Amino acid sequence: MKHLIVILIVAVALYSCSSAPQEPAVHHVRDTVKSVVRTDTGVFIKFSYLLDGLETASELRKARAQGETEPFLKSVFGYDTLGNRILVINSKFNELKNDFVHVSKEEFEVDKDKGSTFSTMYVERNDEWKPKERLGRTLDQKGNVLALETYAPEGSGWVIKTKTFYKYDANNLVTEKTDYRADSLGEWHPVDKVQREFKNALLVTEIISGPAPNNQWALKSKAEYEYNLGNQCSRSTSYIIRNGQWTNYVKSEYTYDAAGTMLECNTYFWNEAYRRWTFYDKEEF
Repeated sequence: MKHLIVILIVAVALYSCSSAPQEPAVHHVRDTVKSVVRTDTGVFIKFSYLLDGLETASELRKARAQGETEPFLKSVFGYDTLGNRILVINSKFNELKNDFVHVSKEEFEVDKDKGSTFSTMYVERNDEWKPKERLGRTLDQKGNVLALETYAPEGSGWVIKTKTFYKYDANNLVTEKTDYRADSLGEWHPVDKVQREFKNALLVTEIISGPAPNNQWALKSKAEYEYNLGNQCSRSTSYIIRNGQWTNYVKSEYTYDAAGTMLECNTYFWNEAYRRWTFYDKEEF
C-alpha cells in the first residue's frame, strides 16, 4: 500500500512536468479550479489540481493587493486503486526557507466490508513523522458515522481515549451526539450530549447536556435559530441554565444582500442586571 501511495504522488509530479499525453483528453484531465475561501485570518484563493477526476493537490494562496497572491498552505493527496483517498500531506509556506515545509500527515484505512474506517494523524518533528492521534469510525449503510473512537499514542501502540455515538434523522442529519471519556482505570463516563431539532432540514434548536448523578443528564445550554425566506440564518440566540430556568446569554443577527451573501453580523450579550441585550460587536464581510 505504501508503494502505491508513493507511485501516485510521484506520478502526479511527473505528469505536471511532462508533455501532453497522447490519450484522449477525457481520460487524463488536469484542471485548476479556483474558489475564494474567507476565514478569520484572511481571504484566500483556493486552487485544486485534478487528475482522472481525483483531486491530487490543493493550494491556498493569500490574496494581496492588485490581484496578486502569495503561497500559504498546500495539500497533496494519495489514493488506492479503488479511488479511496488514503493519504493527505499538509505543508505550510516558510518565508525564511522560501519553500513549503511539512506540517502534518494523515493516513486512511477503509474496510467497506466491515463498514469502518481508520485515520492516523502524524506531525513532523526533526524531519520525522511522529504519531499524534488515531480515529476509528463505524459507518452505517448510508456512510453516516455511527460511532467515533479516538486513540492517543502510548509506547509503540495506541490507547483509546474517547468514544462518540451519533443518531440521524431521515435526511441523514445528526439529531444526537453523545461523548464518553475513559478514566485512568479504563472505565467510561459521559462527558456531554448534544440534541438537535430540524425543520425542513434546517437546524432550529440545539441543546447541550452534561453528566448528572444516577446516569441522568443535566441541561447546560441551548441555542435557537431563525431563518429568512431564503433559508439563511437571520438570528441565533443562546441560553444558559440559571436558577433552574433558561436565561438569555448571547444573540447574533445576520444580514444579507439580494444575492444571499452575508453582509454583517451583530452580536449582543444579555445584561442580567438591566434585563436587556447589550451590543458587543459587529463584523462586516
